[in-house]
Amino acid sequence: MINYYNSTFKSSSSFIILISACSVLFGCGSTPVKSPTNSDITFLHSNTLNIDTLTPERITVAGNKSWQSSGVFLENGENITVTANGSWSPAPILLQWSGGEGNAFFGAEIPYIKGGALMAKLGHDGIPFGIGINTTFQSNDYGMLYFAMNDPFDWQYDNQGELNVSIYTMNKSSSNSKKVHKPTEIIAYDYNDRTGVGSLSAKVTSDHFQTRNWMIKKIGEIASSKRVALQAGKASLQGGNYAVLDEQSQNGILTIHFETLW
Repeated sequence: MINYYNSTFKSSSSFIILISACSVLFGCGSTPVKSPTNSDITFLHSNTLNIDTLTPERITVAGNKSWQSSGVFLENGENITVTANGSWSPAPILLQWSGGEGNAFFGAEIPYIKGGALMAKLGHDGIPFGIGINTTFQSNDYGMLYFAMNDPFDWQYDNQGELNVSIYTMNKSSSNSKKVHKPTEIIAYDYNDRTGVGSLSAKVTSDHFQTRNWMIKKIGEIASSKRVALQAGKASLQGGNYAVLDEQSQNGILTIHFETLW
């Protein structure tokens, strides 16, 4: 004779134990909270960019690493569409997988973004925002674009899978029929809003002087945008005040450290 009461009780107990273990080990079942105001980017309608006419930068984002640089430097005012495909899991032992959209059952490093979702930030100190599998936005600052799986970073060592991410970019002032090509490749960019000190690194072309001039012009644009943001649009747009602190050239990479002046 089957004891249905004991069978149900054991089944319920097993489920509770499984959920409890999952919560402890993987941070499953996170509850999203209200997203903070993110002045770094502005979300746009998905039809803003015609990605069929653009050639994307393609990268792979691993599920078992925290913030990963895309190698893509965004300009202030640039429009971007990011698409992602593939699958990953923060809890492969539980056979729980998703794409870039994530799963509410997963834990989260950033509580206002769905657990397991693809997320991004603009610059080292940028505010994270959700990407999912397809998001279009405008960058409101200069910076390198970073990606990561939204999973507690201390527990990512056993994650599995990766996403293939495509990054389509276009300056808002350009024609929608062609992609804007940057004259040189920016390798790294960093800026501290509190101290006003930053650095810009780029690959040196065959003409070192031309590369340096382009970088100095870009630093001027960055300094100008910081001033405009600081003074709420009251400053002149004719160029930013800055000082070059030092320059270093190594292995074909030129790095210029600078300080914005008010």
